[in-house]
Amino acid sequence: MSESLVIKDFRTLKVWQKANALEQEIGELVKGFPSHEQYRLTDQLIRASRSIGANIAEGNTQLFVKRELFHANSALGSAGECRNHLLTAYQNDYINREQYDAFDKKLIEIIKMLFGYIKVLKSNSDNESDAATNW
Repeated sequence: MSESLVIKDFRTLKVWQKANALEQEIGELVKGFPSHEQYRLTDQLIRASRSIGANIAEGNTQLFVKRELFHANSALGSAGECRNHLLTAYQNDYINREQYDAFDKKLIEIIKMLFGYIKVLKSNSDNESDAATNW
């Protein structure tokens, strides 16, 4: 292997850091949900919030930019799913308007950051060569 090989660290990405912080906050939030939602809304919200950061991490660790783009797009979908589940929580009075607005604002920020990340990745994918030929 080349000595100049650089291992990317997803933890340095601001969008991953925001997603990780959101995941932790949602973990605390759902503790107040009713027990009958444990295997429904609570589980779905936790999974969706975890999926945002997990997809960013998985994509960032990929060798090819197009694979990273795929996972960034999946993270975007998970952020949308998370927004939907939070709306359901608000509509069922599991969270108040202030909590809903605060979490929605954080998710919108993450979505905007993901759009920017995807834009950069797309521009990089135009310049991507087949890495296998470089070994």
